[in-house]
Amino acid sequence: MTELQKELDRAFNGLAVIPVRGDHVEVMASVREHLRRAFELAGEKDDG
Repeated sequence: MTELQKELDRAFNGLAVIPVRGDHVEVMASVREHLRRAFELAGEKDDG
């Protein structure tokens, strides 16, 4: 795991403890999906 992936993982875990209700559920789901994709992209950088 790269340092960038570790930082993204910490951000993802921080978001996981924030209570979310109503319309904000969809916003949070979108943010989490973007973080997951960023995590994947950060790993691809070291694979090549």
